[in-house]
Amino acid sequence: MSVAKTVVVTGSSGLIGSEAVAYFDARGWRVVGVDNNMRADFFGPKGDTTWNLKRLKATCRDFHPVAEDVRDRAAMARVIRDARPELVIHAAAQPSHDLAATRPLDDFDVNAVGTLNLLEATRQARDAAMCDPVFILLSTNKVYGDVPNELPRMETPTRWDYSRPEDWNGVREDMRIDRCMHSIFGASKIAADLMTQEYGRYFGLKTGVFRGGCLTGRNHAGVQLHGFLNYLFKVAVERGRYTIFGY
Repeated sequence: MSVAKTVVVTGSSGLIGSEAVAYFDARGWRVVGVDNNMRADFFGPKGDTTWNLKRLKATCRDFHPVAEDVRDRAAMARVIRDARPELVIHAAAQPSHDLAATRPLDDFDVNAVGTLNLLEATRQARDAAMCDPVFILLSTNKVYGDVPNELPRMETPTRWDYSRPEDWNGVREDMRIDRCMHSIFGASKIAADLMTQEYGRYFGLKTGVFRGGCLTGRNHAGVQLHGFLNYLFKVAVERGRYTIFGY
């Protein structure tokens, strides 16, 4: 009888994390989910993801949630050591630009320090020959800051679009990420992004970084300060007022 492979998913009750849990559970993996529902702390009752955790418990066959905090270094070391995973998907984050500006220490501790805690826990487990997992970081396109605004654009009847054909498939990975404005959130995610790359190059971990943006779905706990696509539809259905922050 073959032993099921194990994946550790952080932010397992969030949008991306919960999709990863369901995906790997359906393929016969043992899934260890790490989520302490800090989204409720960040965004209040409407950001609470308890409902999503209950959904996963009810629908998954081999899902093992633990309510640990990625900022807790000892806890992350224990999770990796106990699980001995083949794969780590780090999706936990403080995701809001506006909240980061009012709680910069929490933002950096979750996004940057939390990522470092998991990377180091993974490295130590590998060096102790416990496991040798692939480490995936869910980064963000906000690491580019406002540099994409420098790309030439053209106005069409319905929208603005990039002028050059080479830009039509999206921002290139070699676009610079410095000498620009990011937001505090963007800066903390850059720290996590670069540290993940460095653990791959310097320590030889098998790391991958994915810079997503404007991701949404029916299992998103969208609120005013984060998840605008999901939140926009909620406001439209409920005929509420949608507030635009920024410029």
